[in-house]
Amino acid sequence: MTDNQTADFSALACLLDAQPEPIRAMFQYCLALAMVELGRGHLVGTFPGENGPICTFMTTTGEHFSLARPAMSEEQETRVIEELRKILRDPHF
Repeated sequence: MTDNQTADFSALACLLDAQPEPIRAMFQYCLALAMVELGRGHLVGTFPGENGPICTFMTTTGEHFSLARPAMSEEQETRVIEELRKILRDPHF
């Protein structure tokens, strides 16, 4: 990762950290979906949770993580994923 990429990632992380929890949860969940779409991971499984489905993902490096699907509309999910696609496809990120 270049210095510019590190700075870009740090700026994005700071922006995310400043958001309320519901926004962070939406971003994290949609980031996982975008990673799957772009071949940077895959969905291992979906399991019932106390407040809705829990999705377990695995990255291409073998790291597993689980996220609850946050309460959001399909339109919100689509819009967040579209923006994340732009970020993830940027060769400088």
